[in-house]
Amino acid sequence: MTAGLCSGLPAEPSSVTARRFLRLAVLILVASMAVYLAANLGLAWVYTYFLTHPGCHPAPNKLVGVPEPELIWLTSTDGRSLQAWYYPGSNGAAILAAGGMQGALGDSLPPIEFLVREGYGVLQIDTRACADPPAPVTLGGKEAEDLSIGLGFLRGQPEVERIGVIGFSMGAAAAIRLAAAQPEIAAVVAEGGYYNLGNDFTEPDIPESAPRKLFLYSIALSYWAQSHVNPWRISPLDELERISPRPVFLIYGEGEAGSGRAQLQYVAAGEPKDLWIVPGGNHGTNHLVAPEQYRQRITAFFDRYLLGEPDSQPSK
Repeated sequence: MTAGLCSGLPAEPSSVTARRFLRLAVLILVASMAVYLAANLGLAWVYTYFLTHPGCHPAPNKLVGVPEPELIWLTSTDGRSLQAWYYPGSNGAAILAAGGMQGALGDSLPPIEFLVREGYGVLQIDTRACADPPAPVTLGGKEAEDLSIGLGFLRGQPEVERIGVIGFSMGAAAAIRLAAAQPEIAAVVAEGGYYNLGNDFTEPDIPESAPRKLFLYSIALSYWAQSHVNPWRISPLDELERISPRPVFLIYGEGEAGSGRAQLQYVAAGEPKDLWIVPGGNHGTNHLVAPEQYRQRITAFFDRYLLGEPDSQPSK
């Protein structure tokens, strides 16, 4: 009887069935997109967290054949204690050393042993990951402020008359930003730095699939949220022209010059300026690929612009 009754009911209009299927399809699509976006943002957040929290590694090796450095503690603008090593100089000039994510102490990049041997004072500043208390590494954002604290220390040293800066990787970006803001920086060596942090994350000039682009922009936004620093405002390319008439020496390995927009940065810088693209070099290997030229060019640059030795010019 039940079967008979059911068979007697009017059939559901096909238009109603179609609408139900359409609503279900839309719900499934929306749910899938929500899951995809959540997974994308989650992965980007985790990636960025590990990028900005590399951990504090054991103390690097001390420089061989030079006097022991003085251990200095600098207080950052956000209240962190940062370790720094100071090698007092004998020629009246001192150089701030800004490193990559691992900091600049000891034999970390950028290399400074040859500068100490030449009589330059050098102040190496550690990574924010080893601060007390530890802080996120901001890839050149707040590191420029840390360099400014180091500059204040050097100002107070009676043997220091002129100050330069040398930076590697994110330290190169911090060095350029410091010099643009602080006229006391008389000469800048920047090696292997990015041209704009936001664009370095998102690669706007490189054709990519939509999912890949979404992930890259999620990384940039995750960095912004975690560091409270707008990555697109960390732009050495836009700061370089403010340094002139003080000199800038840009160094890139052949394998990194394109991604770092070496030529674009060189054009943006005012005179005097120099660009050395190291044949066969890459990120962090330039001093190994061309060790003698590396030492000679950097020493000649600082000799000329910090010590006033006009005959000491980087060889072309």
